Amino acid sequence: MSALVWAASAAWASELDGVWRFEKETNAHADGTPAAVPSAAYSGLIIYTADGHVSATIMPKDRHWTIANATFKDLMNSVGEGASTAYAGRFEVDPVARTVTHIPDVSIDPADIGQRLVRHYQVSGDELLLSGKWKYQGEELTFTVHWRRVEPIAAGASHDR
Repeated sequence: MSALVWAASAAWASELDGVWRFEKETNAHADGTPAAVPSAAYSGLIIYTADGHVSATIMPKDRHWTIANATFKDLMNSVGEGASTAYAGRFEVDPVARTVTHIPDVSIDPADIGQRLVRHYQVSGDELLLSGKWKYQGEELTFTVHWRRVEPIAAGASHDR
């Protein structure tokens, strides 16, 4: 990335800086009408740092197993078929196109490593919307992931989940 692009990206990235908690995902058809995609309850975080790093994790809430007692079926239900998302790497911001590009260095899905995952973004107060395209049952849909900014924890304070 050129120094000029990085400077522009860094300035715009500041509105993304911080920790964001997953709220929900919505899906829409090409005409904008809602798409009925079965969904489990999820929890997750996405973290953007001022120096251009991102970490995103979304997992189903209904996991009642531990690694010590998990069956193969438990693991596949949690990570198979896109049930979970987990990656970390770098990000770039294009303020004109209002896109953020995630470039995973590590990922639960090896196919994502090194790819450029482009998301349109919108920040409104403490809400972040990330959207992009995906295929569901052969149809291209637009997903929108809704995130809420997490308040910083004061030094020395306890943290309840």
